[in-house]
Amino acid sequence: MCTKPPRCVLFRPLRSRASNFEGLEDGIVPIFPIERSITIKNNSIRRKQVPMCAAFCVTDYKAQGQTFSEGVVDLKHDSKANGRDSHRIFCSINVQLSRFTSLQRLYLLERIQASDIDFKPHPDLLAEMSRLQALESQTMTRWCVSDDR
Repeated sequence: MCTKPPRCVLFRPLRSRASNFEGLEDGIVPIFPIERSITIKNNSIRRKQVPMCAAFCVTDYKAQGQTFSEGVVDLKHDSKANGRDSHRIFCSINVQLSRFTSLQRLYLLERIQASDIDFKPHPDLLAEMSRLQALESQTMTRWCVSDDR
């Protein structure tokens, strides 16, 4: 059983922006343990650990324009969050789910109910989509009539 953390962990990120460290291959980053102390009820507790977690996250804003083959998505809506109307939440959910190449490797962070994703786009957006569909229909009709001449 290992009771002490290692002297350091050598980590190679997929996309490294780190500078090179002398004596290490390019892209390798050393992560050293840190030590923290806290006092609880006059007892001092000291902890030493390597500050790393094998994960990363991407916001829905950052995910736009990217494609993912697998990932974990949190679709739960925080009802206490300010400034997120139904339209913004609808757009966020749409972006999160549309970035994956397949649903086979899309995992949900926690169970959801229909109410967690029951948000609608802004009425002005729906009106604009209807207007564009009508224009498309008119254009196709005129092009088809033009081709018959």
